[in-house]
Amino acid sequence: MPIAAAGTLNQRIQFLRRGAGGFAAIGPVQWGRLEFERALTVNVVGVTLQGRGGKLTVRACDLTRGLKVGDRCELDGDVFTITIRKAPEVDLDDVHLEIESAPTPALYAEEIDRRGEVIKLQRRRANSNPVAYEPQIDVRAIVTGYAPSELVGGITQGDSRVILLAADLVAGGFPLPIQTGGLDSVVIGGRQRTFRMVDDNSHRVAGALLAYDCTVRG
Repeated sequence: MPIAAAGTLNQRIQFLRRGAGGFAAIGPVQWGRLEFERALTVNVVGVTLQGRGGKLTVRACDLTRGLKVGDRCELDGDVFTITIRKAPEVDLDDVHLEIESAPTPALYAEEIDRRGEVIKLQRRRANSNPVAYEPQIDVRAIVTGYAPSELVGGITQGDSRVILLAADLVAGGFPLPIQTGGLDSVVIGGRQRTFRMVDDNSHRVAGALLAYDCTVRG
């Protein structure tokens, strides 16, 4: 049974810890209070996510005294990462944590909705003449160019970086993995562009793929 709320510790908090299958709840719901809440940015391999953070105070118990940096908590429907755990002066003191928004599918979707666009992802049908594409799905994406300093490793002027929301590929039933070499392509602003590189690791968090980081040309 969860501990009853007391005084100003009136927010329900579920703590999470990473295991073999991702993050899972540890222990019962606790009660705490989020203070000094502030907006902040979470940067994941060059993708800036808009999040929030602050100081979380929770009642001391065996569970909360055993929390570690990197553990997570779910609060008011959002998920946060513990970045600092302050040592108590005595074991009976409340536990004070610094937390910030965790990179989750929801946070990625919010960021791509905020500054991205909807593009078309398609696969060329084998042996089709004239060329036909199946499937074709709409996906949310952030499309940017490359700075001169980023033109390395086969990236050339005119290439674009495309961050594709992984959840949209799953929802659309697109056959994975994404293929390079002209088999798969995207249509951006009416212009067809083919995949040169597809990174499906940089935005993989706790085993969950949140976004594809791609280079397209054409």
